[in-house]
Amino acid sequence: MNRIIELGLHPVALAGSLLLFLALGGGPLAVLVTFFVLQGALLVLQRLVPERPDWRMGIGESLLLVATAAIFTVAIGVIATLQDEGWALLGLAAPAGRIAGWPITAQVIALFFGADLIYYWIHRAIHRWPWLWRVSGHGVHHAFHRLHAAHAGVTHPFELVLLALPMSLLAMLTGPVPEAVIVATLLLLSNVMLAHCNLRMATPLLKWVLTTSEQHRRHHSSVFEESNSNYACNAILWDRLFGTYGGGTSAQTGIGPRQPGVVELLRMPFREPDDAETVSSRRRG
Repeated sequence: MNRIIELGLHPVALAGSLLLFLALGGGPLAVLVTFFVLQGALLVLQRLVPERPDWRMGIGESLLLVATAAIFTVAIGVIATLQDEGWALLGLAAPAGRIAGWPITAQVIALFFGADLIYYWIHRAIHRWPWLWRVSGHGVHHAFHRLHAAHAGVTHPFELVLLALPMSLLAMLTGPVPEAVIVATLLLLSNVMLAHCNLRMATPLLKWVLTTSEQHRRHHSSVFEESNSNYACNAILWDRLFGTYGGGTSAQTGIGPRQPGVVELLRMPFREPDDAETVSSRRRG
């Protein structure tokens, strides 16, 4: 079972998410339903065959995280829509049909990798500049021990604008058909859930292009130097190309020896825990 998951889960989960989305007729509601189905499947697998058994979470904690991630996912969609309207009001929208004439598969691939390339540089800047780390509240996303698929969508509300920006910006610049934007967003959402799950995935060839759980777990490492690698949440190809790829697994995730409480998480843009080790705390120290 573990070997099947290791070699086959990644492509099967992505293909299954796409097929379910199409069977549901497409659209934002289909994306949300697919989100819950994939999260449910990963919740079960992480209970049955986790890569790190000591990282198992209780059902109540898992469901709370899934609900929070779902709310934040919807919020990101709303913010992206507002950003799209903002580009239009400013007269910055791309000429209609700039890439809309491409085959839809080509549009989806371009949007998937292009949006992740934009976020790669945003993400890298967050980890480089203490002020951006604090303003974005990115420390919240990194604060969790025992990484779980539901953590993919759990961050500080301040960061939602930055998470919505890449696809909105790319769509504004390239002018794809709306269907391509939705499908690319679905695949990004599905892969980022897989990248955060407590399951081992190492599909040959695919792991050289798409981010796996082991690769992204290293980015969440509680060891500061390890965490400054593997910035691409979906296309590890960018880390390989730009020299920020880090191999090997991580013993523990988080930003310190303990996981901060809810109040500490919410105030993290203004005050980090005294035992945190981040780009901001190092600068302050």
